[in-house]
Amino acid sequence: MNELKEAGVGAIVKSDVRVLNPKELTLAADLRSLTQSFLHKANEFRQQNNKLDSKEKNYRAILKKLREDDSIIITRPDKGRGIVVMNRQDYVNKMLTILNDSTKFSFLLEDPTIKREKLLNDLLKRLYNEHCITDQFHSIAGATGSYPGRLYGLPKIHKENVPLRPVLSSIGTFNYGLAKALSQILSTIIEKKNMIRDSFDFVKEVRTLSKDFSKHRMVSFDVSSLYTNVPINETIEIILNSLYVIQPIPPIMKRDDMKELLIFATKNSHFLFDGKVYDQIDGVSMGSPLAPLLAEIFLQEFERKNSSLLQELGIVYWKRYVDDTFVLLSSQFTTKHVCAELSKCHPSIQFTSEEEDPTTLTLPFLDVLVRRKPGADFQTCMYRKPTFSGLMTKWSSFVPKRYKYSAISTIIYRAIQICSSKNSLHKEFDFIRGLCAKNGYPARFVNSIIKRQLNLQKPTAPPTPLETTTDTVVLRVPYFGAESQIYGKRVTAAAAKLYPFKKIRVVYDVTDRIGRGSQLKDSIADEFKSGVVYGATCSTCNQAYIGQTYRHLKTRIHEHILDLKKFLPQTATVKPSTKSKQRKKKNQQETKTTIKYTGPITRSKTGKLPPVVVKLNYADLDHLLDQTELKEKKENIRIPKSSITKHYIATNHIITEENFKILHNEKRKYRLKIKESLLIITRAPQLNGTERSMPLYIYPDGIKNNEQM
Repeated sequence: MNELKEAGVGAIVKSDVRVLNPKELTLAADLRSLTQSFLHKANEFRQQNNKLDSKEKNYRAILKKLREDDSIIITRPDKGRGIVVMNRQDYVNKMLTILNDSTKFSFLLEDPTIKREKLLNDLLKRLYNEHCITDQFHSIAGATGSYPGRLYGLPKIHKENVPLRPVLSSIGTFNYGLAKALSQILSTIIEKKNMIRDSFDFVKEVRTLSKDFSKHRMVSFDVSSLYTNVPINETIEIILNSLYVIQPIPPIMKRDDMKELLIFATKNSHFLFDGKVYDQIDGVSMGSPLAPLLAEIFLQEFERKNSSLLQELGIVYWKRYVDDTFVLLSSQFTTKHVCAELSKCHPSIQFTSEEEDPTTLTLPFLDVLVRRKPGADFQTCMYRKPTFSGLMTKWSSFVPKRYKYSAISTIIYRAIQICSSKNSLHKEFDFIRGLCAKNGYPARFVNSIIKRQLNLQKPTAPPTPLETTTDTVVLRVPYFGAESQIYGKRVTAAAAKLYPFKKIRVVYDVTDRIGRGSQLKDSIADEFKSGVVYGATCSTCNQAYIGQTYRHLKTRIHEHILDLKKFLPQTATVKPSTKSKQRKKKNQQETKTTIKYTGPITRSKTGKLPPVVVKLNYADLDHLLDQTELKEKKENIRIPKSSITKHYIATNHIITEENFKILHNEKRKYRLKIKESLLIITRAPQLNGTERSMPLYIYPDGIKNNEQM
């Protein structure tokens, strides 16, 4: 349906339609056969697993009761693995304490998502037309069907009174794509002189230090609440100065336009919490793609401005990972004095410190324990915080075996890379064996992974690079045990047989999780959801319509209703909205406005021209009448665009907003159209003009209800 600005039913995009060649038809038939067999076995598996024993039934009943308890929230800790149960009111009060800081947040009376989305798209369109941004930038930064961010807090269980770390879920917000696009530009101004990428990078740095550095005391400095205290206006000016003054070749975009984009990506970040809308007016939110970059840019400028002070304070070595800094400090200066002086350098940031243990000369940094021995090299080994719970993927967990292998392989690899001596490495292997045993892993399985990882560390000849390139296609398969793995292997083999340069990467989705159903974030109202397949059913005759939209459902419904109103009788029309009244009043004012003439005064203005008399006889009048043609007034023929409107014209039945509901959610556009097509074929709605909106190659006749996943 090429109706209302959005392709849908009956509007199959030509680029999406093509005739399959014999090879493609063969693959489609193979995939259909394999999938049909898998669906049948998956249904059998689910029926068998519905027969739970009493112990598992009791366990699931307890989980269900906890999820339904509105007086508590179930979440994870800020650091480490685990499950935290908190009193809901206590959780809300702690979050509101954070939001009550008027220097960082402001309360909004209405949701500005749609308005800000339009303003951003208008700006991007102008910049694109002026050739200031590329096609890729415009495609990534553009917003469609966005919704507000959702703020939630993660409890810091390792601290007194369990404060919360605010985290913003920004995926799907109007400026999320813009933040991703800008991050590619801002990454070019990051300096890596004092920056540490990860624990492995830190270990390499420490091990390369000369023995002379080991005479200095180890200290770590931490910036308190860095993200929320990053001054946005100052950081934006730092970025603009770097791009347009320091860099030899500035961007094509004007400085003011770049500033406006940065403001859109940072200061115009609104979100939901506890049903209310807030704006973050300063600081950056943990969860935004720009947050780490903005924090890094601000701190790098801080280091540049205070580089001489760092030397004066006796700092001989300074390496930083985000807000945590590893420092070697001269013995002539006290840690307390240095920390106080650093905190005076900028009003937005305050430092805390931790000194090395005076007995063991060790200091934990990230997940590494650094040992200093004067006159010798630095030693490193694994470190785990007191909040370490020992939780990991259980051996009994219903996940693919390779996921369990990866869980063990990862911690073994970290141990090999971080431990600097054989003695510390063997101790770490013993700890890993005990940890795995507590989580039910067989010792033989763990030892085989240790052996394999050690063998991988041996120097080998570099692999010969392949001359041909392969395309990777991700196939997501719901996990139902061995049947899912067999299906994944068969699909991979079928594709490789006909397309040897196509690589299928199978990802198994485990749907039955412990945390499923635990709601921590605010839910989005249905009318503001996007990427949905929706249905509209007439309450009088039960005839239905199915459509899809990647924009807000509210916008899509409004387009249907607006088209319907054009054909309703005058007595049934709804009252004009406030905006239309204001627009009408403005037009009336403009009509009444007179323009004062300021030109020269002539006889035509004063009305003193002599009268002009034209005399016509009957012959002249007859001649003029013969040349006159009477034109019939053309009627404005209205053509219904919506199937909802066509249904009203045919039956006089009105479908209202209450008759719409969401059938499926899908954020990927192509999959959204596929789901709509399958539903149209399966349900056969009477009001749809055609059978499908997208070509279906694997299941051209749809999927039966008992076969759907």
